[in-house]
Amino acid sequence: MSAVRIVEVGPRDGLQNVKPTIPTSTKLALIRKLHAAGLQTVEITSVVSPQAVPQLADCKTILADSTVQSLIADPSLRTPVLIPNLKGLDIALSNKVREVAVFVSAAEGFSRANIRCSVQEGIDRARQVAEKARAHGVALRGYISCIFACPFDGSTPHAAVLDCTRQLLDMGCYEVSLGDTVGVGVPADTEKLVRYLVDAGIPVAQLAGHFHDTYGQAVANVWAAYRLGMRAFDSSVGGLGGCPYAPGAKGNVATEDLVYSLHQAGIPTGVKLPELVKIGQWITTELAIPNSSRAGVALFSESQRSATQTTPKPLPSSLEWSQQLSAEGLQIHRSGPNLKLTLDRPHNGNALTESMITQLTKVFEDAATDTTITRIALTANGKFFCTGMDLGKGSSPVAQSTSASDAQFSRLFRLFEAIDRAPQVTIACVQGSALGGGVGLALVCDIRIMVKDASVRMSEVRLGLAPAAVSKYVIRELGISLAREAMLTARPLSAQELHRLGKVAQVIERAEQAPTALNAYLIGLRAAAPHASTLTKDIVRLAYADAGGEQQAAGVKSVFSEMMAPQSESAFGLKQFQSGVKEVDWDAYKLMQVPAKAKL
Repeated sequence: MSAVRIVEVGPRDGLQNVKPTIPTSTKLALIRKLHAAGLQTVEITSVVSPQAVPQLADCKTILADSTVQSLIADPSLRTPVLIPNLKGLDIALSNKVREVAVFVSAAEGFSRANIRCSVQEGIDRARQVAEKARAHGVALRGYISCIFACPFDGSTPHAAVLDCTRQLLDMGCYEVSLGDTVGVGVPADTEKLVRYLVDAGIPVAQLAGHFHDTYGQAVANVWAAYRLGMRAFDSSVGGLGGCPYAPGAKGNVATEDLVYSLHQAGIPTGVKLPELVKIGQWITTELAIPNSSRAGVALFSESQRSATQTTPKPLPSSLEWSQQLSAEGLQIHRSGPNLKLTLDRPHNGNALTESMITQLTKVFEDAATDTTITRIALTANGKFFCTGMDLGKGSSPVAQSTSASDAQFSRLFRLFEAIDRAPQVTIACVQGSALGGGVGLALVCDIRIMVKDASVRMSEVRLGLAPAAVSKYVIRELGISLAREAMLTARPLSAQELHRLGKVAQVIERAEQAPTALNAYLIGLRAAAPHASTLTKDIVRLAYADAGGEQQAAGVKSVFSEMMAPQSESAFGLKQFQSGVKEVDWDAYKLMQVPAKAKL
């Protein structure tokens, strides 16, 4: 049977009507997780007035995020952004958006309530956006609201839907999504409308379904449209969404329900259902709302029962590393859920080349959505841990053009942000001295262990430079007074001094003992639950990002709710505690779960 293309609208349509402010980090994590689960089309956000839609006030921040930018740039993915007007389009274009969506209503009452204009005026606004978008080579998708009924006008005539569809296609939309905004349609309604449109000359290949589940008919409507040739459907993970002008209206058809139904019928979607189920449970827990996906709730409960009914087998007491990749200046090894990245350019002090920065960034960004990895260690070969940027002749961006400077800053910013935002526990094993940007690599990690004779030294001022790219992490980890003095004097900070100040967790006597010490430290972390560790990192991040503020309070509450939920790791941990197990081997527990396909 023909494959179905799913357009995931959760990050935009699913979140826009949620009242409490959702942290931007949560939205970005949702986008990353959805793409990692195999969804090739994810609607990122909408560039709207913050007064009109307060929840999407961070749309510019979302679009400018480095991970979102990498998704936008990927030609194999679609990352549409909903655009209401030319001002919004300009912002989208400035962020290199390659696809936008415009929206109209087939009902006058809804159009006036939603966008304060008539149906035709709404179409004319959309046409202005469409013309400029096409002129910039941007793909265009269209939405029509209230295809069956309007909360103000009652039933919607088929002719009104046809008129909107024709005008959207004429202005250049490659596809028009038909939205049952209030969720009142049944399969017979869907069949009648689609047949009417096709008989009037609308190609079914240019139609998509956007069904809400108010009366539990959304999946049935999908099947009615599928039998008539429709192959694209909008959905929202966890059934997120709703309509502010239709009290009681449920969200979009849940992506989990849609994928489950299609997969059971042998229809491919490219989506990894087990990962999708986890995402639905995660985001609804984050928002402290019920999960509206029937299939998602059932499948998640089944997976949790299987997990808690099994006792994991203990793992070996040592780590065996297998090489995953060897690139210029970088080796990657793996042992179970542990990833080890080794800087391997010892003859140049492990100075960071453009290739090394790019490769390191890719590893951390890929790992961010790989649930099979729970720890990432960063170490090096040779006398130095890392001496920072490569300053060799012909390779240094220092004192070059503005474009070269901007490009290098973007590369470094993206690398350090990828490490800082990693959901895994990150450990720097500093086997030799670190200079400049190498200090940033050590300090951006969660934990540091360090050889006794090694030191860290921010030597930039000695070269006429300032430690700009790493300053955020240096100051955060060392504190303002020590960081300022160390950066201004460029003096080395010894392992012993850093250990005494609590900046280094462990001092290793000799460099040759570093690999053994790192293995032992990683083995010790088996006693820490992986997702609980991620949540712990979240609350630490909140403490320095918004200490005492509303974002911290909301974030801590969200973490508390998630860790206490019946489907969390705590269910297994409590069971082990009650059974007399003093120390859970969480690596063994992790390997016992249904494995996701590892990227590394």
